[in-house]
Amino acid sequence: MRIGFNARFLTSPDLRGFNRYTAELARALAATGRAEVVLFSDGPIHPAHGLSSLRAVVAAVRPQFRWQHLWLPAQIRRERLDLFHAPAHWGIPLRCPCPCVATIHDVADREMPAAPRGALAVVARHAFEEALVVRRARRIITVSQWSAASLRRRLGVSRDRIAVTVEGAAAAFGPVAPERVVTARAEAGLPERYFLYVGGFEPRKNVGALVRALAALPAEERIPVALVGGDRGGAAALLGDAARAGVASSVLSLGLLDDERLAALYSGALAVLVPSWVEGFGLPVVEAMHCGTPAIVADAASLPEVAGDAALTFPPAEPVVLARHMARLAGDPALRATLAARARERAARFTWARAAEQTIAVYEEVLGGS
Repeated sequence: MRIGFNARFLTSPDLRGFNRYTAELARALAATGRAEVVLFSDGPIHPAHGLSSLRAVVAAVRPQFRWQHLWLPAQIRRERLDLFHAPAHWGIPLRCPCPCVATIHDVADREMPAAPRGALAVVARHAFEEALVVRRARRIITVSQWSAASLRRRLGVSRDRIAVTVEGAAAAFGPVAPERVVTARAEAGLPERYFLYVGGFEPRKNVGALVRALAALPAEERIPVALVGGDRGGAAALLGDAARAGVASSVLSLGLLDDERLAALYSGALAVLVPSWVEGFGLPVVEAMHCGTPAIVADAASLPEVAGDAALTFPPAEPVVLARHMARLAGDPALRATLAARARERAARFTWARAAEQTIAVYEEVLGGS
């Protein structure tokens, strides 16, 4: 089958979030030999995504509305697609010449209505795109049972139109040789024992809980938390909070890292910390699993569902409980070993190959009913 992907987000080198899902799923679908994937973008696909073997149809049409709703349908027709997939929430044309599928990872803005929403024009555009997907997509894929329930509750999408698929970990995430862990740790300026946070700094990520948890611990029990993420402003704000709380020396910002360095730091960490209020999936949990590293996650949204028995959980409004878990895991090697073994076992459930097979099943169901 010939599948088109809205890949306009892949002009950025960012390897997180929607970009990670789009690139990894496109690659995994092509690897099955059952789907020919064509990428559509309004700029060159960044080489960081490693998709040069896939056909890309690119045109710098502006504004974005014109690209999506006028240029894109014409290209879909010209490429003789069987199905078009918008993998990053929105992005299907108003009048698509073939059946459409969309992936909505979560509706975090609906689950956290007090969070900042940006300029009115942006909010209006997102509302239009949301309504378009809900109305026109033959199936809506999402990445957890929690997100599926959220789509039904918040957007009124019927159960029979939602399909749940997994996400996976990129090829770099797996067991790392101890000497490589030592090298990566030294390059990052980290001590032998540390916790790891990977992600953004928006309100739903609840990163302030990390500072409050450190502040709740006696100084002699504090083990540093290393932050990995590209939001320099968000990291700087958190470092400021840490300084005011008297724990500045226990919060280290590393910026963005490539997959190889990140895999090494996952492998060396006591645990990955995920304190979010809302996550549609929680990819760092799965990346850590593939590296044999346990997690401490908020007991919220999809996180317990994904982490299963390979994590300790805490209420996201109670950083004192997070602090207790950090101290417990740091002081109990047997507990960490047990959770790490569970993480390695559970990782097999979350692969991009499995995600591709599940997604092809959705495509076949849509095309069979066309």
